[in-house]
Amino acid sequence: MTLPPLSSDEPASAVQLGAAMAALGLYDGTDTAAEHAAEAARLGGDGPYRMQLANALLGAVQVEAMLVGSAAVGPDDLEAAHRQQLATAGVVDDVEKLAGFLRRQALRVADPLKLVAQDPATDPIQPAAAHAAEGLQKLLGIAGTGQVPDMEAVREGVAEMRAARGDRQDQNRSRLSSGPDPGAARRAGSAHLSSEDSRPIMR
Repeated sequence: MTLPPLSSDEPASAVQLGAAMAALGLYDGTDTAAEHAAEAARLGGDGPYRMQLANALLGAVQVEAMLVGSAAVGPDDLEAAHRQQLATAGVVDDVEKLAGFLRRQALRVADPLKLVAQDPATDPIQPAAAHAAEGLQKLLGIAGTGQVPDMEAVREGVAEMRAARGDRQDQNRSRLSSGPDPGAARRAGSAHLSSEDSRPIMR
């Protein structure tokens, strides 16, 4: 059996996305064109609706990839599996397309981390991770267009990193001056969880 790359840049239809979700037990509708048209109207159009379906499917498939990843017997298995993702996306042999594809994944990491970092109860690691993810997606954005950054772009990047470091230092000083870390009890309470306990549960 071969697993060819996507043959078209056209997005899948709502019916196709619904069928894929139904195969994973995540769609309880009838998956008819009429049903999808009604949902699209409710959400403001076909584009927003398909985007919602595609991202719901993506979340489910990512969890499935994590669950089956436990079957890997070594790093070679994981590397081959990760490479299959890139091959199916059609980016494995094109550096610029690969950078663009990875940038979208980095954005998916950066955005939720930014929200987490806004919580005063978080420790300094989450803001640092958010800034790192943001920097990564910017670098991948440059690589995805085949550009070589000029000195002004480098200076702006350095300034952003210094500002981010200053923000983290201010946040640390604020926590120290305000007394005990409000998130300490929460982290201590969850420290005993094993990796099996904390594994994502989809259904």
